Amino acid sequence: MTSETDRTLDHQIQFARHNFDNHQALIRSSDTKAGVLITIMVFLAASALQVSKDAIGKMRWAPCEFAIVSAVFLLAAIGLLTANVWSFLTVQRVLKPRGARHYRAPQKNRDLMWQDHLLLHHTNVEYLAAVQGASVELILQNLTDQVFELAHISKEKMDALRGSRWAVYLACWSWAANIAAALFLLRSK
Repeated sequence: MTSETDRTLDHQIQFARHNFDNHQALIRSSDTKAGVLITIMVFLAASALQVSKDAIGKMRWAPCEFAIVSAVFLLAAIGLLTANVWSFLTVQRVLKPRGARHYRAPQKNRDLMWQDHLLLHHTNVEYLAAVQGASVELILQNLTDQVFELAHISKEKMDALRGSRWAVYLACWSWAANIAAALFLLRSK
């Protein structure tokens, strides 16, 4: 019976470890996507700025077609600025540091996974002794607690990224309108 129980616990630990690795991969993916988001936004803003700085002096409010193009130019610039600020706030929500929230009162020799729990042990030798003294059930509990924490972190990051989709749409449309209006203004005499 003990052998069967050990195999069952081993399978449970393997499953939890697999789940742990998957959540870490999802978190890294979200962080990478946040970095890509910022790169795209900076590119759009910088390229629009290059054209806009020359076009702003060419804005006119008469005749009507120039007034419309000037208004589109200004609205697109405001849209692009708004999308960039929105994206920076999103990236901050994705990348902000997070700590353990599941643990009410971490205990030395019981909680072994989160960084603050490791630091309850004053030396690496003390921590090694705690891990060596931990039962398989306690190790499984620590691993599943960590997976639970990572699931919350992953969800928060993905929710933030999901909300940035509209900022990307706004940025792309604003960038295109800004460039088109700026080119029209620059080509006019």
